[in-house]
Amino acid sequence: MSWIEKIQEAVDYIENNLLEELSAEVIGKAIKYSSSSFQNLFSAITGYSVMEYVRFRRLSCAADELIGGRVTVTEIAFKYGYDTVEAFSKAFKRLFRCAPSRIAISGLNNFRFAPISIQISISGGFSMRRNIIPNLQKVDWTDTKRQNEFVNSVVSTLNAIGENLNYDDVCAVSGSAFRTSFSMPTAELWNHGNYHVIHTPIIIEHIFRMLGYRVTPHVRGTYAIDKKLIMDSIDKGIPVITLEGVINCSDACVISGYDQDGDVLLGYNPFMYSEEDHKEEPDDTGYFRKSNWHDGFFAEGSKGRILIIEGKGEGLSKEEIFAETLKLIKRLIVEEYLTLGQYNGLAAHQAFVNALMTYNWDDPFEPYLNVMCNYKQYLDRQYAVQFFYDNARADLASIYERITRLSLELERLIPQDFSAAHLFGDKSSLKPYCNILLEISDLESEAAKLM
Repeated sequence: MSWIEKIQEAVDYIENNLLEELSAEVIGKAIKYSSSSFQNLFSAITGYSVMEYVRFRRLSCAADELIGGRVTVTEIAFKYGYDTVEAFSKAFKRLFRCAPSRIAISGLNNFRFAPISIQISISGGFSMRRNIIPNLQKVDWTDTKRQNEFVNSVVSTLNAIGENLNYDDVCAVSGSAFRTSFSMPTAELWNHGNYHVIHTPIIIEHIFRMLGYRVTPHVRGTYAIDKKLIMDSIDKGIPVITLEGVINCSDACVISGYDQDGDVLLGYNPFMYSEEDHKEEPDDTGYFRKSNWHDGFFAEGSKGRILIIEGKGEGLSKEEIFAETLKLIKRLIVEEYLTLGQYNGLAAHQAFVNALMTYNWDDPFEPYLNVMCNYKQYLDRQYAVQFFYDNARADLASIYERITRLSLELERLIPQDFSAAHLFGDKSSLKPYCNILLEISDLESEAAKLM
């Protein structure tokens, strides 16, 4: 039996004995392999330590049972080998960025760590494949009013397979026009990626369902598995969206092709044009070229995601789409937390004000950059107006017209070009900006009561 078959035998043993006492020694003995050699080989092949893999599988099975609503958190904690509910909750939050008690309503139903299946095929050299979906809509920041990377990536991806979508409609129906996220100081003082969709994961499944598609989000796994996911989709002519990579600092990338048997990915993202974030020369097609794409930013903090579009889903009526989206919007406004380490909605507005009024800094660069990045969330508020008018909700449209005017005033007070750095030398100079943030918060609270 080959060493590949031995590792697969170990994976199968783990899967069949998840509720039993497991250790590297126990598993190694079961497959008749020395413990130290087995641990090294398992890690090299799968990219995970033995017990990390066991933990991820147990927690994923626990999540499935909790979503099913058949058991309590306490029962699940002890069933999967945890000595205390606290230890289980801590491990669960670290993997899913969500408390066990909230997983059923978190929008993370498809975020799972699936069992690994190992298949290796080796063929002759110099026959590396390349496949590209041509002429995708660019994802960049040339349009100063439409800056949302995720929305632009969705529009580019679905238009490539026959849709005729525009940014404004997708921004509204996805809920992106209503989201506000701000990092907790215990997690990160100045998170310049507050606007990233990973902080409001309920949007991800919602957007594709509203647009009539089925999507499966995959947590970053092993290189071989992730590469195959992407290549298989490209080979079907369907672009892929990655979150938190593969280009450094990116919210979302649209992947339009691969080269060198998937070791190089091609696509679009605004940061591809920044030499600080991406140094490789673009492809002849105009797409970025990204080697070592599975490492770096994409590997940080267990946030990397690969969104695979499976095909057409259930078609919803205009009335059903609006009703479902209205429920989502209210959650985006009133729920204090949607992911670990981030304030959401009304709480995020207040946290943003609190940061500008109470945090200390010597150099204005960090707070100014944070203001510029956070502004992307407020910029999208303008696309809520027509959405509500189109659905006969003039009361909500009127509120968001006022919010839009206030959002544009934010940019006037602190422009997106570092020209107002002097304001950060005196917190009293930031009060007009903060007062507008609080006014927007009050208006959104009023809107939520009408939903």
